[in-house]
Amino acid sequence: AVPLDILATLFKLLSVAGLLVLGRMTGSTSMRLIGLLLALMVVGSLMIDAAWFNDALHVVTEWMEGFLPVSSGFIELAGSFVALAIVAGYLVLAAHRAARPEEKRAVLTLIGVLFVVGIFVGPVNAVAAAGINREWLFAEDFGQVVSLAVLTGYVSGLVASAERSARLT
Repeated sequence: AVPLDILATLFKLLSVAGLLVLGRMTGSTSMRLIGLLLALMVVGSLMIDAAWFNDALHVVTEWMEGFLPVSSGFIELAGSFVALAIVAGYLVLAAHRAARPEEKRAVLTLIGVLFVVGIFVGPVNAVAAAGINREWLFAEDFGQVVSLAVLTGYVSGLVASAERSARLT
């Protein structure tokens, strides 16, 4: 899992860099917002792996376990996914609204690829976290890496296309 996690982080960082460069080259707020979403995904994955964050979160969820009919582990997992969905949903909606007509198709494509990434980060990850079997862990890691590789390739193509277009004008 470690090599796949490293690849996922690398692809996220490359995509963030590409989207920020693209946003700067074209003056696109949409590309910057999508880049921010990916940057927050990197920060979020680092926080989830941090012991201090897990300890603090566990204290809160143990307290909530006294009021709710579910375990603290379920509360942690559900809370993480709900928080991610709210932040991601807001940024995706803001990026879609800020898209200029000439970049609408690219923004929609990026949102579609991010949706695929979200399937592996969300539902497949939840099943893997439940510990049902090792195949789900592999599916989550591998699917995330492959979809992020596609995203990075698409962003690279957008940057190359915008650079070429800028040189021609």
